[in-house]
Amino acid sequence: MMTHDTCFPISFAARGETVALTEIRGGEKVCQRLNELGLNVGAFVRIVQSDLSGPMILAVKNDTRLAIGHGMAQKIMVRYAQAEA
Repeated sequence: MMTHDTCFPISFAARGETVALTEIRGGEKVCQRLNELGLNVGAFVRIVQSDLSGPMILAVKNDTRLAIGHGMAQKIMVRYAQAEA
């Protein structure tokens, strides 16, 4: 069982969950491109779609939707978002 402080690849997050991005494990160009798309460390991301076939669809910032492949999703490390008080 994962605790709320445990980091894991975003590909393990279920549809409807909100997670906080903690790290991008990729080369400089990959990190730069994801940052340009709004996937920055500390950003909150909601999982819109996470099927085994097809891309993951993520909601970032003002509900901007991004589609990423599962290979890329393995490089994006997240933790469960803390409930807002």
